[in-house]
Amino acid sequence: MTEEQLARLPAILFEVGKLLGSDQETGALLSRLSELCCQLLACDSCSVMLVDARRTELLARAAWGLRTEKVHKLTFSMGEGVAGWVAQRAQPALIDDVSGDPRFLVLDETPRTPIVSLLCVPMIARGQVVGVLTATSGQRGYFHPSDIELLGFLATTIALDMENLRLHRVAVTDPLTGAYNREFLAARLPTEIDSADQGERALSVAMVDVDHFKDVNDRHGHDVGDDVLCEIARRLRAAIRGGDLLVRYGGEEFLVVLPRANAGQAWEVGERMRAKVSASPVVVGARLLPVRVSVGIAQYRQGESASVLVRRADGALYHAKANGRDRVEVA
Repeated sequence: MTEEQLARLPAILFEVGKLLGSDQETGALLSRLSELCCQLLACDSCSVMLVDARRTELLARAAWGLRTEKVHKLTFSMGEGVAGWVAQRAQPALIDDVSGDPRFLVLDETPRTPIVSLLCVPMIARGQVVGVLTATSGQRGYFHPSDIELLGFLATTIALDMENLRLHRVAVTDPLTGAYNREFLAARLPTEIDSADQGERALSVAMVDVDHFKDVNDRHGHDVGDDVLCEIARRLRAAIRGGDLLVRYGGEEFLVVLPRANAGQAWEVGERMRAKVSASPVVVGARLLPVRVSVGIAQYRQGESASVLVRRADGALYHAKANGRDRVEVA
């Protein structure tokens, strides 16, 4: 460890500790951690890749110093590339010049930043590799063997928190769509109601139902139906605001919790969800499946329970269905 790194280490560890104790969204948290790793090693870029649930692929989750719109599309099979080699063997890789290392893959999606030297370490939690942390430089032989221990320490610190976060997500999310589940809703919605009461601020919920979804299952099978639901969840997630909570309520129904939204603001979000879902057909294999949703909105009324609030949104959804579907109604 150099004197400069030693001087930077206390402040960076303090920042890492604050981040891991925060409630930031995972992508933003990992991006900031990548930035801190860059600061510690004074290198050009850092990135984080995590092992998928089947443990067959590494998925890029965050980067600093790279063109993130390219990085986020990167995947490696276990054993593929430097990252896959590190993940498969749970061993670090220090490369002075990637042009002479057969493990380094040159891809069309390779970011603009030229990579000459590279350091990649495994992220290990509870004896299992959960991802890799990679640092790169445009200078040959930039990294020192002592950097392996330094970056490895950060990787281990991050890995345990990432694994804890993953286990928490597994407990509160729907495995098919990645949306929160009803157990999460049962715990979270009363908390949001308390916050609305204490802060005297608006709170709304939106019940979303896929129109004629039974026809999709009947005509194309449940596997295709599952693919459609996953894509609809992705589109809904893209349409809601930061801080809104997407919940798979059951079957083809989703519930969106909308903190700090009155009925009018919630209607705008509902209309955005409706438009986003219907903007283009869902592509499943060779099939192009048009999809539509109906949305029911209810704004929280002082003193009502979570179940009553949800029931009113469901009633508004019923009216949206009765009035022709593919529309937003407010209770």
